[in-house]
Amino acid sequence: MLDLSQFQIELDIRKPTPYFQSTPERRIRFLMEDLNASQLKEILQTIFQEDRSIHLLFVAAYIHRFRRYSAKARVGSSITIRNWKEYIVEDEVAHKGVVYAHLKDIELNEIISYCTKVYRGHTSAYIVFHDSDFLLYVSTDVVDVIGDATAIKSLKETYAELYNSFHDKYVE
Repeated sequence: MLDLSQFQIELDIRKPTPYFQSTPERRIRFLMEDLNASQLKEILQTIFQEDRSIHLLFVAAYIHRFRRYSAKARVGSSITIRNWKEYIVEDEVAHKGVVYAHLKDIELNEIISYCTKVYRGHTSAYIVFHDSDFLLYVSTDVVDVIGDATAIKSLKETYAELYNSFHDKYVE
C-alpha cells in the first residue's frame, strides 16, 4: 500500500478516517454545512500549492467472494484518470477485499471541481488527496486536513471562525 507514514495515519476503509487517527495538533476539520463554495475553494488553494505534486488515493472497487464490484465513485467525472496504480488489500479467509487506486500529478482545479461537486451533494468516494505537506480527506459531511503541527496551527489561526474544534477537546 502507499506509504502515508509522514502523516502518521494508515489509509484503510476498515479503520477510522484519517482525522481520528491523528492528534488534535496535526488535524483540522471543516464541516461542509458551515462552508460556502468560495470558502471551500479558498481552503483548497491554501492547502495545495501548484508547484507541489498532488496525489489521489481512493477506493475503486470491492472484492467479495473473488468477484470485483466497482465502488461507483464517479471520480472520473471531475478528475482525469490516467496512469493509475492499483493496490489490492485482501482478506483471503473472509474472501473480501478492497481495491485502492492511486493517481499522481492531479491538477488543483480537478480537486476543486471534485470537492465542489461533493459539496453540492454528489456521491463521494472514500478518497484522500495529498502532497508533501498535507493530506485532505473529503466526504459529503466534512473536509479534514492532516499536516505537521506548525502548518495546522497556522490554518487554525487563519480559519479560526470557520473550522470545527469539537473533537480537539477530546484526546484518546
